[in-house]
Amino acid sequence: MTESTPNSSLLRVIQLAAAIIVGLEALAVLAFAVFGLVTDLLPGNAKSLPAAVTVIVLYLAAAAWVSYIAISLTRSKRWARSGAIFWQTCQLALASQSFTGRGANVLIGVALIVPSIAVLSLLFSKPVLAANKKEILGE
Repeated sequence: MTESTPNSSLLRVIQLAAAIIVGLEALAVLAFAVFGLVTDLLPGNAKSLPAAVTVIVLYLAAAAWVSYIAISLTRSKRWARSGAIFWQTCQLALASQSFTGRGANVLIGVALIVPSIAVLSLLFSKPVLAANKKEILGE
């Protein structure tokens, strides 16, 4: 019984760390929505009002979804790990595009890669995989 306590506390710390990083990512997405609102809609700079509104709504929906993933990670919901992994792979795809082409910005790429690798490392750590295996097998 004493072996499960250190493992469960380590698992809890790992899940909390992943949740904090994912929560910060949700705040970043929310910041992009607010930035779009302030720079496009409020001063009337949008070339296409429906397109600007759509992008802002998509950012808000993404921020809500990623926030829900972060909250669910703290509650040890199994589906949240899948959602977080999906979100990290999306960020890695965006990051890869930040290194080349028009408007390339290495800082943006690095800012997307670092938290993604951190979350993926946490979610694929040995304690998390062991807990997933136990949960799936019903042990």
